[in-house]
Amino acid sequence: MKKLLALTLAAIFFASVLTSCADISSRQSSSNPAIASARTWLEERLGPDTPEKLIIETADAAGKYDVDMSDFESDGYYIRAEGGEVVILGATDSALDRAVRQYAKYGNPDDYSFNYHEGYRVKKLTVCGKDISAFAIAVDDDADECQLFAASELAKYIEKTCGAKLAVYKASEYAALEDAPASIRLTVDYPALGDEAFKIAVGDNGDITISGGRYRGCMYGVYGLLEDIGWRFVYTPVETDGDTIEYLYENERVDLTAEIAREEHPAIGYRTIWRGKVSSDKIDVKFRNFSHYADSAAPSSATYGDYGLTGIACHGLQSNGWLSQMEEEDLYKGDPSSNQPCYTDPEVIEFVKEKVISYIDTRIKSGQKIGKEIVTIDVAQPDNGGFCRCKRCQDAIKYDGSDTGPVLTFTNAIAEAVAEKYNDVSVSMLAYAGTNVPPNKTKPLDNVRISYCIYVGQGQFTCSRHSVSGEDCTPGGINNVKFGKELQGWADICSNNNLDVWYYPFDCYGTGFDSPITDQIYDSMKWLISLGCVNGMMYHCGLSTGTLLQSLNAYVGSKLMWDGDMTKDEYDAVIKEWFDICYGDSADYIYPYFKQCLVAAKQTECWCSFYSHNDDKVDNAYMAEHFDRWWDDFKTAIEKADSAKQQEWVERYMGGMLYICCGLTYEERYTNGDEESRAAFIERYRLLHTIFRKYSIHIYDDLMSYELVPETFDPEISPFDWAVDGRV
Repeated sequence: MKKLLALTLAAIFFASVLTSCADISSRQSSSNPAIASARTWLEERLGPDTPEKLIIETADAAGKYDVDMSDFESDGYYIRAEGGEVVILGATDSALDRAVRQYAKYGNPDDYSFNYHEGYRVKKLTVCGKDISAFAIAVDDDADECQLFAASELAKYIEKTCGAKLAVYKASEYAALEDAPASIRLTVDYPALGDEAFKIAVGDNGDITISGGRYRGCMYGVYGLLEDIGWRFVYTPVETDGDTIEYLYENERVDLTAEIAREEHPAIGYRTIWRGKVSSDKIDVKFRNFSHYADSAAPSSATYGDYGLTGIACHGLQSNGWLSQMEEEDLYKGDPSSNQPCYTDPEVIEFVKEKVISYIDTRIKSGQKIGKEIVTIDVAQPDNGGFCRCKRCQDAIKYDGSDTGPVLTFTNAIAEAVAEKYNDVSVSMLAYAGTNVPPNKTKPLDNVRISYCIYVGQGQFTCSRHSVSGEDCTPGGINNVKFGKELQGWADICSNNNLDVWYYPFDCYGTGFDSPITDQIYDSMKWLISLGCVNGMMYHCGLSTGTLLQSLNAYVGSKLMWDGDMTKDEYDAVIKEWFDICYGDSADYIYPYFKQCLVAAKQTECWCSFYSHNDDKVDNAYMAEHFDRWWDDFKTAIEKADSAKQQEWVERYMGGMLYICCGLTYEERYTNGDEESRAAFIERYRLLHTIFRKYSIHIYDDLMSYELVPETFDPEISPFDWAVDGRV
């Protein structure tokens, strides 16, 4: 294996394209910039070990070297080396980048050959020994858009898997065939499988039946079958448009047998992933990982079956514009100084009742149906404080012990009116910013949904170190004791599984270092599911920069909301698989750092990923002790990157490691270090600055504003002092 040249790592990352010191006349020349770039990269990487006879070409020139690349995928490449001559051919420009990196890592000029993604990744796909090409797909005669979409997805990915093109028939069309092929049957089984559970059965004759819930069950069953074949759909470490990976494990043969038969029901009925600052991006990947995106204010995509979902309460009185239609003197007459309406005023209650009923009527007249597009109506409070303090409201507050009293009384009144006309429609309110406390006496009606927000506010900071149950937290300061007690209180009185939870596993303010919270995510999600009544979740991640691995948090959140029985070992395997898929050969050198950050976090007390300083989130001595090892590991990870994109992702993640470790060791190694120590530290610190500047990584982000690192590198300033908040 070739070693990195004796250059500084920063120079390797960001050096301009240079001309090799070899005689230009001895080199293959090319007008293709990708070929020239690949050659330059390889020559700089190998230095004097560069083969004298080196051919680098794209697939259109493969015939000159007696190579047929007609069945290579777009990222495929061909490497042949014998007797000192090396031929590297890439199906595309980006494939050339992968090819030269593969040769640099593992090749030699005398005897080496390697083909990547030639032909189909699964050479043979069978069902109980029967070739998949002998099958067809059949759907219900009345299949909706989602079931038809599921069938098209199954056909598309089977063709991508092995090349077999499966026809899609309606059930009656399939039954009329004289010589019908074997079948993969998609059919709705409602109410047995609810809205989106699925069941996979394999018959004695090898036919597969995917039975599904009425809305998304067949679609999820298809994705379950694709997972059996070896497909994975993951968010990449950096959140940019189109940055997703469709990954298929390579196999000579995959045989689907009766062992794949199973029935799966979601642990949480309504599961939405909110990512970064564009929450609806990559909607296809969300569904392929069994989670939703739904806009509670409007019908969503029928193609994905995005109906039959409860909208999570989100300031509906404000966002639906109902309050703005009421005269201010009527709206706030209970207490003109308040920012919320008077929730006990009979005129306010009647006004909102009329608006809600009219809203439902209008949607029905437009063709929408109860239980499909119309499930829950949001009447949640506006997003501001200052509840009414009139005599009626004060009496309600006294009766129930908090501002929840008048707001829940109001919500029940609206829900009662809705139930009289539309018995199957729910009404939803927030348990948030004053209404988070369960009431002492009033109970939500059967058609009332409560949306509890595990969030910061009112002097309370969530603990990101421990489960949201609060069982392991230290009372006082940052902890989850309050949240755990309140959630349990709501769980005790919410009927019909009508408790929704807003959960926020993301970083805010100090965004230079990824908070080690994946173990806490597992513990929190398992506890929430164990309550037995959480039927909806808005799982809120932040912007994934590659320094912050919010895409990983979104990925594991999707898995846990579906599979509530997942063990910790299975969960850890999902995380390791995500690293392997995203980082390729580099994964084995950066995954240990990820795991050791979790170890360092376990040696701390309670802290909040929103507001706590980064040095409060990990054991400082542990991180400093491992800094040198991680520096070497990340350098090796750069060397092992399979592509320029993977190298970028490794660099970004390395930036977070350098940020926390340079900050923690700044005084010891720079301020008080000797000349050798200071020189080594400056090399790492300068690289940290370069990475953050190159990729415009936020050092501070409060979701409304952000800050970048200083333009000029100054070793006299600690990285913890880069941002406005000091030690972020």
